[in-house]
Amino acid sequence: MPFFDYQAFAANGRKKSGSIEAESQRSARQLLRDQLLVPIELRAQQQKSSSQKSHNRRVPNKDIALFTQQFAALVQSNIPLEESLQVVASQTRNKNLQITLQQVRAKVLEGYSVADGMRDHPKVFSPVFQALVQAGEHTGELSQVLLKLADYTERSQKLRNTVVQATVYPMVLTVVAFSIISLLMAFVVPKVVQQFEGTGQTLPLLTKIMISCSHFILNYGLWLALATVVFGILCHYLLKNEQLLYKVHRFFLKLPVAGYLIINLETTRLLGTLSIMLNGGSALLEALLVSSNTIHNRRIRGILMEVTEQVKAGQLLSKMLGNAKIFPPISVYIVANGEHSGKLAKALEQAAQQQENELNNSIGIATKLIEPILMLVFGLLVFAIVLAILLPILQMNNFNNI
Repeated sequence: MPFFDYQAFAANGRKKSGSIEAESQRSARQLLRDQLLVPIELRAQQQKSSSQKSHNRRVPNKDIALFTQQFAALVQSNIPLEESLQVVASQTRNKNLQITLQQVRAKVLEGYSVADGMRDHPKVFSPVFQALVQAGEHTGELSQVLLKLADYTERSQKLRNTVVQATVYPMVLTVVAFSIISLLMAFVVPKVVQQFEGTGQTLPLLTKIMISCSHFILNYGLWLALATVVFGILCHYLLKNEQLLYKVHRFFLKLPVAGYLIINLETTRLLGTLSIMLNGGSALLEALLVSSNTIHNRRIRGILMEVTEQVKAGQLLSKMLGNAKIFPPISVYIVANGEHSGKLAKALEQAAQQQENELNNSIGIATKLIEPILMLVFGLLVFAIVLAILLPILQMNNFNNI
């Protein structure tokens, strides 16, 4: 059935807008009146453009988590799935998510499962989300699975925010500091030092270096900035090549501090995804296959795919993770203990929590160390600029005293 965008007045006199599914405009108006809404504008949606919009736009994790919680509450209250989807679609404020949920509901009305409807929207619902919903529908525990999904989505978003903040803050601080220093070098240093050029005195080495840097920024600064932008765009397109991306990611893992943080981050993602999927009723092999899509580092993803093939051949997961010699030993030990006790899902959950705590602590320490180091470096640069200005003055005073 088609969807209609509407604007209507509610019983309290407030204006309300949204979308509704109906066979015709007349049916849509009647449905709105049944909801005590007075329609003032009704317009049929273009199904093709809506679908295209849904496929080309992502939905923030916070909106997905909120939808999941609301959907779980409705399903737990034994409300039919199509009715639950209609309610949460009208409740959400995200237009793209609203259209997506309406299309999922249309698939459910045609006789498909909720998971089947979500597969048409891979940019909105992740492979983990789709697999867990499918497992929940098969086991009859969809509401419980959805509650776990909501918690998983919130934790993933929190982890992502932690990583982004730890990455963005030093970058912003560096850009601001270099911008201020460049302005000083380009406009302040030349005007001050220019006063000493007519005196005939020999300028100190530091002052000469600062003047050379100043001339370089004035003459080539714009070109340097343009080259940096072009280089960034070129790297963006080059890194679409999987072979090159694999080599770059492998290089990152060899870096002293960054490599350690990347391994911890990817291990946290892997263990968290495996635990939520096994607790949701998915098989281990399926969980490993889906979890590989959540790993961003291509080197670690390749290792995980090899581990999956070995587990498929009958090997223990913990043994294969240990043989990879990249995952933290403590996580491998916890997984091995879970396999021996028959409580692998619980062990994976504990390992994921332990790894997440360690990652947060590592990021916190790294952030606290980076800030004073950057401040020291930029302070020394500013001190060098000031010293380059003061040295000629001190030199002139000494010459006059003689």
